[in-house]
Amino acid sequence: MKADFSVKLNSEFKRAYKRGMRKGGRFIYAGVYRTSRAESRLGISVGRKFGNSVQRNRFKRLVRECFRALRPCIDGSFDIIITAKPAERGALPGRKLRALYEPTYDDIYRDFYRILRSLGLLKPAEKA
Repeated sequence: MKADFSVKLNSEFKRAYKRGMRKGGRFIYAGVYRTSRAESRLGISVGRKFGNSVQRNRFKRLVRECFRALRPCIDGSFDIIITAKPAERGALPGRKLRALYEPTYDDIYRDFYRILRSLGLLKPAEKA
């Protein structure tokens, strides 16, 4: 994903959280704010409670791929902020604390699609 299509500034994240529509799924929360830009953009926030750095970066890659797949179906231009829900964490004997379950691509895609559909952001004729 090009940097042009990423939400980077803290003020843009805050604007989407405060003034935008919010919806939660099983694995993610989404904050959506309508903009006047040519394309929709994506911002991702994953806290340390989600898991270790490998798990957090994998989650971000999966969310970006879901956004890439759903972008043609989005009706209009929006800043979409995705926040990961904290995972249940635990440690096996002699191992470090880590997430017990990592959501798969299908889990994230399903959540993302349901959230966009429930907020009315998808084109009516398109089915993903």
